[in-house]
Amino acid sequence: MTGRSKFIVEGLRSGVPYRDLAKTVAFGRERYIDSVKRMMEGVEQGRAPKLPSLVLRANYGEGKTHLLHSLWGAAEDRNWVVSFVSLSKETPLDRLDYLYPKLMENTYIPGSAQPGVAFIVARALENQLLLPEARTIGMSARIMAVLDALVVHDEGYDELLADVTGNFLSVADLKRIYRQNLGRAPQLTRSSMKDEAFEYIRLIDWLIQKAGFAGWLILIDEVELVGKLGKGARSQAYANMGRLIEGKLPHTLCVWALAANFFSDVLIRRNDREECPRWLSARQKEERAPWSEAALDALLEAKLLDPLTVTQIKALVQQIHELHQEAYAWSAPFDGEDLYEQVRRFAPTQDTRLRTYVRLSLAILDVWYQHGEPPVIEYLDPLQDAALDEQPERDMVDGKAGDGGGGGEDLWHGDGQKDGDGRKDGGDGETDEANSEPGEPSMITRRLIFHD
Repeated sequence: MTGRSKFIVEGLRSGVPYRDLAKTVAFGRERYIDSVKRMMEGVEQGRAPKLPSLVLRANYGEGKTHLLHSLWGAAEDRNWVVSFVSLSKETPLDRLDYLYPKLMENTYIPGSAQPGVAFIVARALENQLLLPEARTIGMSARIMAVLDALVVHDEGYDELLADVTGNFLSVADLKRIYRQNLGRAPQLTRSSMKDEAFEYIRLIDWLIQKAGFAGWLILIDEVELVGKLGKGARSQAYANMGRLIEGKLPHTLCVWALAANFFSDVLIRRNDREECPRWLSARQKEERAPWSEAALDALLEAKLLDPLTVTQIKALVQQIHELHQEAYAWSAPFDGEDLYEQVRRFAPTQDTRLRTYVRLSLAILDVWYQHGEPPVIEYLDPLQDAALDEQPERDMVDGKAGDGGGGGEDLWHGDGQKDGDGRKDGGDGETDEANSEPGEPSMITRRLIFHD
């Protein structure tokens, strides 16, 4: 218990959530977890929800990423495969052919600490009716060629598996492997990987079910970074989001998390609901405009996470109080109610962010544990939402031609900021010293300026 509690406390202190922590400390978001569980239950029973997506919107520091990890834990308990990605320049929503490999790199089967889809593919291939059924559900010609060759399980299997994980084979290599396995050339149609990437997502949705898993939960964080793209890339990103929302993925649910200021700073200020579908239609991408409209409607309708009640906050502080004592085998000279009152003295305003309650509770307990007296906090810097300024349009991404997208700086927020040398810190300027013992001098002193 001591080791597990210490691991949880250090996770809370660093601001980097993970599954076990999120399962133990739900941050008062049980209502949202129960809602997604009901959606998962519908998928498991063949009753896919009308809108198989949920958009979570909250201020910075209100626990969006932590909630995603709580959902991950809930899905794992139900035998669901989970993919978790945060949007960035390397994981852009405007290019599914770039996003898909990142999804595959961060896909976990229940109970596994290592990502990957090799087990899913191998288990699904054991199904003798795989190919006959695949031919009835409208897979693309490329996907069928990959499946045909995979089922033979002979020449080029590792290359085919790599293709499914997002290291896409060239047409020439796919034809070569297909011919080696089946003795003839595949019947391929002309297509781009930007379009085929969604067909691969459909393939994984189907393989997951054939492998015996209950469903696929896709968790996408930092969605507000779409706001840093130029209009062209934002339009494409909305279309791709809408395609996932309305993409006829019968075994898949998507949960999207974004900062609250995306609504005012991007959707409203830039009039994206009108401008982005119009941008797509003007460039003969009429089929994508309805997808973008579906995504924009979902984003516009997303409600802010409910603020925690005083009762919920007190319960959270009480839980931290108990976990800290278990973690370091000590007895605090005050109870959980007293800890809450101490936190409120340092953060008396009603709009104090959830993250601030957590950090203050831990800081107070750490100082009492080290010094046996209360801390003196001289300054409390309130949390602010990150700027979502539009970046210049880009022509190249990682050396590959773009498609009118916008760039965007790497931006950490929600559960940490990126410091000057690229390391992720705990969101308060401290680098990765958060995993230190509270007794180490580098961690905290009795008198501190508290930046959260």
